[in-house]
Amino acid sequence: MSETTDEQRITSADLLAELREEQQSFRFLMTALAAIIGMAAVIVAGSVIYFYMELSGLKSQYAEQTRLNEMNLRIVAGEAGRQRESTQAAIVAIREENEAARRQAELAREIQRADSVKQAAGYKENAIELAQKHFLGIPLNEVTSQVIAVVLRADGTDGELLSSADRLMLHAALEDWGDQNSEAVRTALNTLYQDGESLADQARGAAGLAALEYRSASDSSLGWNRGCSTVVDYVNQASARGLEAPMLLLWKGQCLRKRGDALTAYQAFSKAATMLEGGDFEETLLHAQLAHHGVGTTLVALVASEELPPGEDSETALQEALSELHEAARIRGERGATSVGVAYTEENIGFIHILDRDWQAALEHTKRIDDILPLAWNLTVRHIAAMENEKALKSAGASRDEIRKMQTIQNDTRLVLGLMECNQIDRPELKRLLPPRYSSTVDDLSRHCDADAGGSL
Repeated sequence: MSETTDEQRITSADLLAELREEQQSFRFLMTALAAIIGMAAVIVAGSVIYFYMELSGLKSQYAEQTRLNEMNLRIVAGEAGRQRESTQAAIVAIREENEAARRQAELAREIQRADSVKQAAGYKENAIELAQKHFLGIPLNEVTSQVIAVVLRADGTDGELLSSADRLMLHAALEDWGDQNSEAVRTALNTLYQDGESLADQARGAAGLAALEYRSASDSSLGWNRGCSTVVDYVNQASARGLEAPMLLLWKGQCLRKRGDALTAYQAFSKAATMLEGGDFEETLLHAQLAHHGVGTTLVALVASEELPPGEDSETALQEALSELHEAARIRGERGATSVGVAYTEENIGFIHILDRDWQAALEHTKRIDDILPLAWNLTVRHIAAMENEKALKSAGASRDEIRKMQTIQNDTRLVLGLMECNQIDRPELKRLLPPRYSSTVDDLSRHCDADAGGSL
């Protein structure tokens, strides 16, 4: 009986041990399964986070690409605006030439009635004056060119009507107006300058050569080493021989401004403006526009560099510059320029606001110009105004939204400037119109132009 009981107890213990082993195995399996499920959950969560981050990155890249495309479209639209303005400028030039011809309708009728050499000879002095004016910014037209042609034909009859110098001058003007044989034009003017018997003849030759050189230099963005130095030399030679004319001074001022000689350029522009206002010289709207624009812009450069003439104060100079630029813009519009053409002049007003440290006015002004088309100088001024205004807002404890707006403006202007061609930025002259403390900012905004830095000097 006792033996049977012992066997039963042993058997129960064994069963209990086996049960415990099975429970442990089950718990191990459950733990392993839980670990596997946990690992799977971690992997799934990681995958979700990874793909979310990737999607966010793609969204960010898409947004950046969209923004870049928008900026490129703005530049393309701006270029289209420039082309329209260029076309309009050509139309304006033709219209002004036709208007000049209409004003001389009576002269045209007189020429048609000049059926004898003696009558034609009466236009000799008129023809010489017209030929000289042609190289001084008042080009020939259909009527005035006929005057010169009639006098040259009359001279051909007996060869005694004109001196050799006068004949050279008339031929040069007529061929230059007709875009014929430019080399012959240059040779004739050079002969006048080098071999003219009188100082007046030499002066006319120098003035004509200055006109030719200015056209060439203008095609090369008025670089000092690309023709502008020669322009100034010829203008000085003409002046030394007694020939003064507003257009000569305007050419000289433009070239000196590009060189960085703001004071001498300002003096040239101011003298040209005074001569035009005096009434002794025939004034065209183009001459007036260039004079006012030149005076205003060089005054800005003088204030920026703190090189004003003795007795001049910056506040008065900036007020004068503002008035001059407004007048230049008004005249430009009166001549028939598009809003783009007017913006070319008005963008310089932004520099005045920077020099006045009026950041809000600068932001408002540059926004108006930027709505017309993106211009490198205007965008630079806008960037600087936003940068300075951000500092002011932070000091005043302004809201994050206001500060973020300034940062957005800086990012946008930087992006657009980085897409612009370097000749549109013209870093050397841009620096001259801003206080020296912003030179590093200009360099940073035009970093892609480092290889071209100073190229327009």
